[in-house]
Amino acid sequence: MSDIVWLAVLCFVALIVLGPRKLPEGIEALWLSLTNLRRSQQDLEPVDLEAVREEWRRQGSPILGIVQFLYAVSEHLVELRFRTIKAGLALIAATMVAFLFTGKVMELLVKPAGELKPIFLRPTELFFTYFKVALMVGFLIALPYILFQILAFVAPAMENPTEKKRFRTLVIFGTVPGTIFFLAGVTFCYVVMLPFALGYLQSFGAEIADPQWTIGSYITFVLTFLLGMGLVFETPLIMFLGAKMGLMTARKYISYWRYAVVLIFLVAAIITPTPDPLNMVLVAAPLLLLYGLGIVLSRFA
Repeated sequence: MSDIVWLAVLCFVALIVLGPRKLPEGIEALWLSLTNLRRSQQDLEPVDLEAVREEWRRQGSPILGIVQFLYAVSEHLVELRFRTIKAGLALIAATMVAFLFTGKVMELLVKPAGELKPIFLRPTELFFTYFKVALMVGFLIALPYILFQILAFVAPAMENPTEKKRFRTLVIFGTVPGTIFFLAGVTFCYVVMLPFALGYLQSFGAEIADPQWTIGSYITFVLTFLLGMGLVFETPLIMFLGAKMGLMTARKYISYWRYAVVLIFLVAAIITPTPDPLNMVLVAAPLLLLYGLGIVLSRFA
């Protein structure tokens, strides 16, 4: 998964630096250089770009399809580059502002650990952890503007009335309500689940070893847990949007309740930070309630 994320980031960087029209040319030039490098190692004569393209066609290489696709959508990539740069600048500005109160956020994140004070083992660990938190807070601050840029890029593609109607539904019910459900999940996790999970992890095996958590691993754990529960709390809204768009109905959700229970306990087992059944039930119980809330909301779709 991390390789896919880094590949996507690399593509965006190449798009911004090279530009939409230079990007496919850059891919071809890079591949030509690599091809001639391999040929030189085999004492073969270098080839030109047309020979490489012909080799792509003969082998059915996906590179040719990617390059042709990039040439075909260059105008759309110009717009995407413009939106990406604006969103990136907003993220940088928001992160710089977030640095002003990152210390307070760090104190809030460490508070659920109780009397246990995290440590850091490398000179730069605390600094990079501060930066990670500042980047996360900056992203949340800039998120409305980033979403606006995404929607502004996608909106022109909605042509027929059905697509426009679904797009408006997604925008209306996916912004403010989505934020409320996400914050509710984060709050529930911070107040109820996180102290319980950290308390269990501190006491587990305490007679064998003393808990000493590094600040980097602790903050990563807490942020992942908070983000996961925030996304999970979007379940009722997703169910409502599915019904609003005509993809599902409340009756269908009810008929799938057995599958939903199995899936919920599976998700609870994955995102639960501790192996004890009590903590898994503590995660699964609100998920079951959220599924029921989604059914109720679907009746009003």
